[in-house]
Amino acid sequence: MEGRLSGKIILLSGGTRGMGEAQVRGMVREGAQVVFGGRDRDAGTAVAASLDGKAHFVPLDVTKPEEWKTVVDFAVERFGRIDGLVNNAGVGATRPLIDIGDEEWAGIIAVNQNGVFWGMREGARAMLQSGGGSIVNVASPAGTKAHANLVAYSAAKAAVIGMSRAAAKELAPRGIRVNVLIPGFFATRLLTETTNSEALVRGAQLTPLGRVAQPEESVGAVLFLLSDESSFVTGTQVVVDGGYTA
Repeated sequence: MEGRLSGKIILLSGGTRGMGEAQVRGMVREGAQVVFGGRDRDAGTAVAASLDGKAHFVPLDVTKPEEWKTVVDFAVERFGRIDGLVNNAGVGATRPLIDIGDEEWAGIIAVNQNGVFWGMREGARAMLQSGGGSIVNVASPAGTKAHANLVAYSAAKAAVIGMSRAAAKELAPRGIRVNVLIPGFFATRLLTETTNSEALVRGAQLTPLGRVAQPEESVGAVLFLLSDESSFVTGTQVVVDGGYTA
């Protein structure tokens, strides 16, 4: 029985841990060949080694457009095309507006906004050479719902949603779909880095389902958006948040 992504070539950023790693593993299970990037070379190499040649790690700092070009070129040279792209890499920080320094602001925007832009640009350029594809950009409830002390993070994630909608309308006539995944509170290091050590408890309290999600619970939505099952879905947001934004 063929998998939902059988024969597809998928590129993903931020695949060395957390939701990204879970998504890489899920894509491989569903028949894809996956090229994934990240800054942790040891972790990336270990993930790739565990997947029997079906996942390929390339070091990637998403804040550097030249590295995006390198990873896209690697995928195209090895497999001939890219069918799907997941912009998953992200960083977070909690700080009052008046305490955000210039460098901190620039750093959050560089990863969470600029990194997604450069990924979309290079991914779309490759997809246009092979007839289209699907792009999934990972945002956050912070991009749609007010959160105190998350001005920089919220700005970047709102930008991801806006860029995705604009790109979806622009690229649809050329066979490229663009959608947004909005995950709620997930048990990842990013959650505790963005907030504090009590984040998992607080996240569960704020979620109507009464718990935080595990990284693997993001996989189904991503597989749907990358697969042919979502062939008429573009320019929208898929929310996986246990009811948090309801």
